[in-house]
Amino acid sequence: MALTIAEILRWPGEAEGWLVLSGGADAGGAVRATALRVAPPTDVGVAYIGLSEASGDATLDDLEDLGARSGYLVNIMIEDDDTIRAQLRDASLIVIDDDEPLRTLRGALLGAASEAILAAHAEGAVVLIEGANAALAGGIVLTDDDGEALDESLAGLGWVEGACILPGVTSLADSALARRALEAGAASVVIGIGVGSALALGPNGEIALWGARQVVIALGQAGA
Repeated sequence: MALTIAEILRWPGEAEGWLVLSGGADAGGAVRATALRVAPPTDVGVAYIGLSEASGDATLDDLEDLGARSGYLVNIMIEDDDTIRAQLRDASLIVIDDDEPLRTLRGALLGAASEAILAAHAEGAVVLIEGANAALAGGIVLTDDDGEALDESLAGLGWVEGACILPGVTSLADSALARRALEAGAASVVIGIGVGSALALGPNGEIALWGARQVVIALGQAGA
């Protein structure tokens, strides 16, 4: 019996919010605009996950141009765990773009920051993770900040269980990284997402394609 996409993909199922995996922001901003549209109305607005006080200005400015309330930086590199939790608790939209280095961001997200993001997501926040760093949402990471292959894979955050996410890839058949993930049995599912496109995973198993809708999915040996 053929499996549906909802049966193949596994993400926090009890959450009220959307988990949005973007292949990268495009000039038109369709994915970001849609994320803002589905985000719940709150007094807090957009939280940008960054690693320094200089992080996020361009992304927050772009979101304001698209109609967002004034956003704010959550510096997960220097803030203590309680502050991170407080800053994210009531956010309507949490954004992780590709301006931060993947390995450093991964290390900073592990623990309290990831837990706080998922707690906000459970209460209805939209979590938008873009570009190269969208790979972190899966169970295994095969690429670095520039989309180049890593010598050894990294464990991802596991927000999409067992997945290998390949931002910028729109043909799994032509991708050496996709073949590596599928042949090694390292992932139960491989997801390629083009720039300007997003795979949006919502409450109650809802799945949508946003933007240019260039999303491809293949079962790995672990999910066959």
